[in-house]
Amino acid sequence: MGRKLRIDFDGACHHIVVKGINNSYIFDDDYAKQKYLSLIDLYKEKHDIKLFAYCIMDNHAHLLIQSGQAKSNKRPCISDFMHDLQAAYARWYNKNYAHSGPVFNRRFDSFNCLSIPYFVYIINYIHNNPVKHGKTKTVHYRYSSMYDYMTDSGRCDLADCYKFLGMPRTELLLHLNVKSDETFPFLIQLLEKIKLNEDNMALQTLLLELSFKFEDIRGARLTHYFERVQREIINELINLGAMPVRAISKLLGVSNSYIYKKRRIA
Repeated sequence: MGRKLRIDFDGACHHIVVKGINNSYIFDDDYAKQKYLSLIDLYKEKHDIKLFAYCIMDNHAHLLIQSGQAKSNKRPCISDFMHDLQAAYARWYNKNYAHSGPVFNRRFDSFNCLSIPYFVYIINYIHNNPVKHGKTKTVHYRYSSMYDYMTDSGRCDLADCYKFLGMPRTELLLHLNVKSDETFPFLIQLLEKIKLNEDNMALQTLLLELSFKFEDIRGARLTHYFERVQREIINELINLGAMPVRAISKLLGVSNSYIYKKRRIA
């Protein structure tokens, strides 16, 4: 089976995840983490990449980047950037840590950021990664971009980030540092719109008003970022009597049993 085609275009945003071979610790000291960050700085300039968020853990790393012009055929391509970054780090790692063979588990995983809520949620996810894995008790971690956002300075291209989102820094900060047990701010706004909608406006229209892409919540094999959003929307629609189960399942492209399962989980 061939590799899944990566969707890319000039200005596309991607959540990138790289992992050490067999989940080994390839960023396990300050020296290694600093080297990987310095290579990011080098190759993002070379490939016209914008860096919006990052977190370097011991055995994996998260990057949120925006595509620029590729070195080959003058077309946008994250693969050129990631190829140079991963190859350079692998050479450095093998030389300095008496290691031979592959350093990374595979090429890299990439997830397109199709909407503003998705984009903001990913920034939160990346910054909460050290807390999730027990590295720190707060999001203030030395090798993540959280400090960049708090100080409005650092290696991230924050001016481009604010421009992409179409919101000022002060507004963006209201959506950051959301803990896993708290309700996602965009979800609160969406559910309020559903409750106040006397004309039973189509859910898709309500989503668009908040800059969601419908694909974010559609389908049973939903990416985990918006599983909670989808689940709470399903239950709110049922509780309000806004739509029958069959209509909700058709709207979201899932089965009736899937709807009932999400109802039980809630």
